[in-house]
Amino acid sequence: MPTTAEADFYIRREAQERRLADCTPNPEGRRIHLELAERYARLVAEARDAPPAIRIPA
Repeated sequence: MPTTAEADFYIRREAQERRLADCTPNPEGRRIHLELAERYARLVAEARDAPPAIRIPA
């Protein structure tokens, strides 16, 4: 299960890949950036759907 820091990383990376796709002139490069963005979007969705971690008091 992803941590909050990992989920935040996925969100930032998705946005970054979409920005890179927007400014990439090469169609193949744009496609690759969008594919990576979609992969990060799936990771974000999985992180949001995961049950919260159970903490056992020490």
